[in-house]
Amino acid sequence: MNLFSGFKGILKGTVKFSDVQKYSLLTVCIASVHIMLIFVFLYIGSLPMTVYNVFSAAGYFLCLKPVKKKSFMKVYIYTCIEVMLHSVLAVYMAGWNFGFSMYLIAIIPIGFDMAFALDDTVKGIRTAVCFGVLSFATLVICREYSYYFEPVYAVKNEGFVRGVYIFNVMCTCALLILYSYIFAAEIMIAQLDLEKNNKKLDSLASIDALTGLYNRRKMNTILSSAVKNNITFSVIMSDIDNFKGVNDTYGHACGDEVLKMVSEIVAGCLPEEDTVCRWGGEEFLMLSCRPIDEAADIAEKIRAAVESRRLSFDGKDISVTLTLGVSEFTSTSTMDSVITAADKKLYKGKNSGKNCVVK
Repeated sequence: MNLFSGFKGILKGTVKFSDVQKYSLLTVCIASVHIMLIFVFLYIGSLPMTVYNVFSAAGYFLCLKPVKKKSFMKVYIYTCIEVMLHSVLAVYMAGWNFGFSMYLIAIIPIGFDMAFALDDTVKGIRTAVCFGVLSFATLVICREYSYYFEPVYAVKNEGFVRGVYIFNVMCTCALLILYSYIFAAEIMIAQLDLEKNNKKLDSLASIDALTGLYNRRKMNTILSSAVKNNITFSVIMSDIDNFKGVNDTYGHACGDEVLKMVSEIVAGCLPEEDTVCRWGGEEFLMLSCRPIDEAADIAEKIRAAVESRRLSFDGKDISVTLTLGVSEFTSTSTMDSVITAADKKLYKGKNSGKNCVVK
């Protein structure tokens, strides 16, 4: 995977930067800037700052080990102290016009981001605030100092000074853009994860764990929508006949298998646009997007399919039947009334011998 596709993947949420990868990259970038500054101070003729940048670059590369161990706080404190010290010494040695103090701005947002990678986020935020204030104070002090004192090493080559200033501006902006890019990608990935988790939770809240059908809560939502849109539909209420006897005779494990079998049959017999849920216990409620006569035909198909199926459990063949009641939604109906009507017809069928469809 090349660099471009890697960054593209980060923004799309298909590739995720870990905290170790992120801070390793930032550490290497800062070390690389110090390596470049070694040559700048060699040109200026400042041996102390040349040596300082050699040790600073080495220090950042050594920081990669604690970064891998997720000791981010130590690395951040080292970075803040080093950048503040470098700014003060650079202004003292070479002056303000080179723009060395701009790196004080770049380290401020990194601290607040790092806080969320720590176990103690509150402590991390407090540390970031403290070093943010210190960085700002250092910036002001360096600027005020430059008004009253000349640098130790005076550079008369204005083109060189402007070039280094532009270099420092570019490095500062590049660090901020890189950091902001990664931060934006993390926000996008977090949003995508949140959406996925919300969908998963919504699915879990809508599905009956045993049968895999919608639960009563979800069906109420679907029925409410159908009523609101004033579409033509019928409700089929069904109940497994003598289900208590199955549980009492063969055990609840067998009863669960019966519920799964009936759920599979009902779902398989319903047209694609219709919906079924486990209404409660051994009851199933279906929403059929058609008039009552057509819905009754579907109900009869379901009844016959359940009657003809046999469940093999613990060496025994077990059969069950369904009784179903069908009602139609009209302009004068409500959601509760159409369900109540189907329920009454169901129990009319129960009282009439069971294993039948009543419309």
